[in-house]
Order: sequence, then C-alpha cells, then structure tokens
Amino acid sequence: MLDAIAIFCYLLAMNTNLDHVVLTLLNARKGDWQKVAADSGVSYSWLSKFANGHIGNPGYSTLTKLHAMLSAAPAIPEPEAKAEA
Repeated sequence: MLDAIAIFCYLLAMNTNLDHVVLTLLNARKGDWQKVAADSGVSYSWLSKFANGHIGNPGYSTLTKLHAMLSAAPAIPEPEAKAEA
C-alpha cells in the first residue's frame, strides 16, 4: 500500500498528467480490475482498453472517478513467497 502511495506522490510532484497517474495506480491493481470496475463505475472493458493504450482521449470525468477510487483504496501488496527451509 505504501508503495502505491509513494508512486502517486512522486508522480504528482513531477507534475505528471492525470492519465499517467491513473495508469500507474491501475497497473498496481492488475488482477483486481473486476473489483476496480465495480467500485469505480467504469467498465472492465474500458479499464483494459485504457491500460493497453487503446483509448487516446480517456476523458477527464472517467479519469477522476478512477483516480478517486484508486487513491482511496490503494493496492494491497501480495505477500512475499516464503523460502522453504
């Protein structure tokens, strides 16, 4: 969770475009896009197309909805694999 927040803060500090910030946050939640779609009100299809670069002008309204949801509920890091002794 801290990593996603740190990335978000870094990107904002670097004056990055909203679409790049949202894409970074979305990619941190890869594998959880069904929940992202349901929680944000943005379709899974749209998320997939956006993440794969197939939406040239994603729209400010959609990006702000996604940004609000993704920044309020950042990605939960996967547990590290434990080495067997």
